[in-house]
Amino acid sequence: MADNKQIAEQVLAAVGGRENVSSVTHCMTRLRFVLKDQSIPKKNNITDIKGVVGVNVQGGQYQVIIGNSVGNVYKEMVALGGLSDTQGAGNAPKQKVNPISAALDFIAGCMTPLFTAIIAGGLIKVLLVIFGPTLLGWMSDTSDTYILMNALGDAPFYFLPILVAITASKKLNCNSYLAAMVSSMLIYPDLITLLGGDAPTYLFGVIPVMHGSYSSSIIPAMLATILLKYVEILVDRITPDWSKNFLKPLLIVIITAPITLCLLAPLGLMIGNVLQLVINTIYGFAPWLAMLLFAGAMPFIVMTGMHWAFVPTCLLALADPGFDLLLLPAMLCSNTAQAGATFGAAFKTKDKELRQMAFPAAVSALLAGVTEPAMYGITLRLKKPMIAACIAGAIGGVISGFVNLAGYAFATPCLTAIVQFISPDGGSNFMFACIVFAVVFVLSFVLSFILTPSHEAAEEESATPVADTVETSAAPQITGKLEIEAPIPGEIIPLTAVKDPTFASGVLGEGYAIIPSEGKVYAPFDGTCDNLFDTLHAMGLVSDSGVELLIHVGLETVGLNGAPFTAHIKSGDKFKKGDLLLEFDIDAIKAAGCEIQTPVIVTNAEDVGGITMEGNKLVIGG
Repeated sequence: MADNKQIAEQVLAAVGGRENVSSVTHCMTRLRFVLKDQSIPKKNNITDIKGVVGVNVQGGQYQVIIGNSVGNVYKEMVALGGLSDTQGAGNAPKQKVNPISAALDFIAGCMTPLFTAIIAGGLIKVLLVIFGPTLLGWMSDTSDTYILMNALGDAPFYFLPILVAITASKKLNCNSYLAAMVSSMLIYPDLITLLGGDAPTYLFGVIPVMHGSYSSSIIPAMLATILLKYVEILVDRITPDWSKNFLKPLLIVIITAPITLCLLAPLGLMIGNVLQLVINTIYGFAPWLAMLLFAGAMPFIVMTGMHWAFVPTCLLALADPGFDLLLLPAMLCSNTAQAGATFGAAFKTKDKELRQMAFPAAVSALLAGVTEPAMYGITLRLKKPMIAACIAGAIGGVISGFVNLAGYAFATPCLTAIVQFISPDGGSNFMFACIVFAVVFVLSFVLSFILTPSHEAAEEESATPVADTVETSAAPQITGKLEIEAPIPGEIIPLTAVKDPTFASGVLGEGYAIIPSEGKVYAPFDGTCDNLFDTLHAMGLVSDSGVELLIHVGLETVGLNGAPFTAHIKSGDKFKKGDLLLEFDIDAIKAAGCEIQTPVIVTNAEDVGGITMEGNKLVIGG
């Protein structure tokens, strides 16, 4: 198995090198890149790296799925490239992102760094249930040890607004300490007492303040930090330089805090309450149906990131009334089903390499609740194990709905964390959780073992992971000799002479580069514009015969934000050989300090049997 340093080196090269990375961070299983030019990396090049199990593009991030060792790979990458999770973030080109995707990405960015503290706090509460008076009775709930450990378990939930403000401020690149200060106000003891009383509260004697409790809340802190980001920009513009050290922070909090207290915090509280009401209403109408759909669809919900939308309501439910009936039970069913289905495929297959990948992925899902290696590496690739997992998860959801299975602590549901379903009040909830776990695991294992062929090679090669938003195409059908003429007039130079190691190394494919003598790009064949980057500096073309061609005008030209370029085509348009596709100003590119060397690369050269050079032509076959 490739070591972490080797994986980091290969992934960094495949995404375009350090110069193409605006920022990189990681969650529990994925490296999350913000790239300057998202047209550079190719899915096949990255997924072929040993140790990488998949690629996903979501919310403007280029996500490389590693699995449990992602933290170690991330450390090696930071050391290798001198990167950080904020390095260059402000210089990244703005890309058009679906508002829902952007919102989910923001929630994920705020919550992901907190999961270690939230899970640790949740499991401490579970241990207190086990060793406290509820079960074993080894500790009294009035003992010093119990009180101290209970405070430790409650701390990440009670102070969640402050933690969220810190992560949100890093996500938004604003002042973390001022964001924490404003959110701390929401859980200040005297304010909690004031807003918990019966008498109405007014700011400045005239502005009403809505009563409510903001401990364990998430949305108010997120909204407050978003406001602070823009207030900080405004105040920075209007304050003179000599006063910024003292006047700027004062104005920021004086403006942000009242708006947060009177408007945003109550709005966030209402949003959370409405979400919880909607979920409770659906659950109250038909618990078994709600859980059947939710648990059965959970793998695809996780892939799209929609599960983040349910985390705030789950945490609110754990705070009051003290248990969650939806997310935690559904994820117990889904995570267990992924483990069982992956084990089933591992025992059935005769492919040694697949088996070596499947067993660790299954163990990861079973013992840690980390399902990405199982989903992207096995069940999605083979398809039938995913069907088995969805069926078993849905049946587990039906059982959970009928018995009203509830989770009492926040942890990623799995075998080692199943104690999170122990009720502080005793009862049969934990027994029901064990029954659901056993039924789902056995059923998913059996179904996967039955459905999965013993020889998967052909099916695996033809499978297309539905979660990968990077485009894929059918195998090229090249007959005879295909000549691709230079799309730009100018001097042809070898790819190895390009002043960029990513292009020169050939990691993106085979081809050459052109030093343009005229600022025009002509269609070298009949085909379709597969992708025209927003900054117009690069385009991906696909010929009618299936050849994929990347034309990257100049080096580091992504930073010009489209200024020297005029496009005569857009993504999805068809064209004929010789059509004018793009115009660019050579002098403007040089004046901006950018190199005009233009790589022209066949990105699927391996699929078409390789290419040769004949003068200014790329030749395939013949």
